[in-house]
Amino acid sequence: MDKIQFFKKEEQSWFLDPKEGFSKKYFSFEIRRDFLTGHVSRILPYRRKYPEVLISVETLETSKKVCPFCGDQITSSTPKLLPEIAYEGRIRRGKAWLFPNAFPYARYNWVIVLSEEHFLYPDQFSVEILRDGFLLAQDGIKKIEQIKPELQFGYVNWNYLPSAGAGLFHPHMQVIIEDVPTSSHKRVLDGINRYQIEGKHSYWQDYLSEEIKRGERYIGHQGDVHFLTAFSPRGIFGEIFILFSNRSVINEVSIEDWTHFSQGLIKVFYYLRGYIPSFNLSLFSGNVNGSQSFVYGRLCPRMIIPPWNISDINYFEKLHDEVMCVVSPEELCKNLKPFFTS
Repeated sequence: MDKIQFFKKEEQSWFLDPKEGFSKKYFSFEIRRDFLTGHVSRILPYRRKYPEVLISVETLETSKKVCPFCGDQITSSTPKLLPEIAYEGRIRRGKAWLFPNAFPYARYNWVIVLSEEHFLYPDQFSVEILRDGFLLAQDGIKKIEQIKPELQFGYVNWNYLPSAGAGLFHPHMQVIIEDVPTSSHKRVLDGINRYQIEGKHSYWQDYLSEEIKRGERYIGHQGDVHFLTAFSPRGIFGEIFILFSNRSVINEVSIEDWTHFSQGLIKVFYYLRGYIPSFNLSLFSGNVNGSQSFVYGRLCPRMIIPPWNISDINYFEKLHDEVMCVVSPEELCKNLKPFFTS
């Protein structure tokens, strides 16, 4: 396998424009392919529009009345863990709670409620709130490692707001622990394995060095946690890629790492607050077939586009596994970088 490459093809689409007397006109776009997994993105800057997103007080008040995570409801309306996992039924750290998902996606699927507040905008999260939530996720993963060591693939996931798939406004994350990697994680690990078979160094170390050298998509770092924009993004408004350098599984991440990660996330959130408050975030942990991976994360801004409440995902993403993106990774990096350097 050759050194890390960034495959990009520029295309044009021509038509006769009725808005300009049917004169000949074209739009330019790019097709990008990820070197590691083959994932394809189509960069369509002419489709970009950031609509105003407002969450009314009435909507929040109505949702608060039936929220199982608010006040005493959290102890009376949420499930408890089995005694062999946690005798007390739920696990706490700071203001955060961990308990089973009432509608599980996996054998071990837990909810982490991050705060007592029913709703927080992205720029209202503190380092402490985020750090305690991630530490609590790590606490749960460690407990399963002790009783089920074969379950080595842990994932921390966050749907922020209904437009990103959240069922509740109250800030919460989910943990999933599996004995095999999820589909997208497996493609990453397979790619890393191929890279190693070719006699190369650590893929993530080589990738990080190459991106830092190029300077086009490397945003910055907090300690050993690095923030970049993905060359072939997975979201219509781009993707922020996070790499925990030399941490192969979540259980190796230190309190200091979580603090650094939370500090970096808050900088990303301050940027998002001005454009798109909703997002999906996942952290990926675990190795297979000798693949030497790092813990990595993906954050994709999300939104429902008014006035017709159109989803930002269509057949290309859902059925063809190719993403349409309206902001180039390089531009997204340029816009985000001041939040890390200020």
